[in-house]
Amino acid sequence: MPRIKPQESSKRPGLSWSSGKEVIGQDRVHRGLFLDTGLDAALDDAAEAAGWQRGDLPHMEGTREHWLVPTPTPLFVLIDGVPFTKMAAMVRNDVSYAGIGVRWPQGQKSALAVQVLHPDLLAQSYTTPLGLTVSGTSTDDLLQALLTHDAVLTVCEAAAAARGNPRVFEFWEIALMIKAGDKVARGTAQTSMISPIICAHPAKPGVDYLRTLLAPKVVGDVVTAQSAAIRSWATEFARPELNRVRADEELAVSIS
Repeated sequence: MPRIKPQESSKRPGLSWSSGKEVIGQDRVHRGLFLDTGLDAALDDAAEAAGWQRGDLPHMEGTREHWLVPTPTPLFVLIDGVPFTKMAAMVRNDVSYAGIGVRWPQGQKSALAVQVLHPDLLAQSYTTPLGLTVSGTSTDDLLQALLTHDAVLTVCEAAAAARGNPRVFEFWEIALMIKAGDKVARGTAQTSMISPIICAHPAKPGVDYLRTLLAPKVVGDVVTAQSAAIRSWATEFARPELNRVRADEELAVSIS
């Protein structure tokens, strides 16, 4: 058995959303997904082979290097569906059975998390699901993107039924496309301009377009092998003792 090599961190690689972070030293901003470098050698190798760019982004604790995920971004979202249309309802109920992690600690930001696979990484034989976590008003943005994708799957099912071949499309069977939307005002005083997450599917996606987003067989294999682990992860993310929705739960929360 190979000797275990020491790592700098026990942090698991995960995707986060930048609504407009400056890329240090590159005179530009990044609007889209990013994830830390140096946490998983196989992931770094796959991202490098896929041609993803690196960039240093500022954080509260200092500057770190990240992979800047190309946008628009296709993601196979490894959930069984979206149980509710509002974050408050998601938090009030246990939605971990769908593979979705939610929490809204008293007096803090809401958070929403799902696990995903990226086609670029799959093409490099990297099949480990990545957690995508957003907080604050970005939870509503991601939830809306998931709901829009769900509506597209409903259209797919109607088209299949019309052709005499009725079937159910799993949520992960077609990639969700996300991108940064036009800047909007957020925050208590509506003075922070951010680029929100939006679903990048066209209003009326055609069959040829959808075929380009069909999941390869490996995605189904990962779902079959990891379904119990994904549900367990979602349950742990929620941590019931933290899910006390604040009294003004329908009001906007601070931006992430």
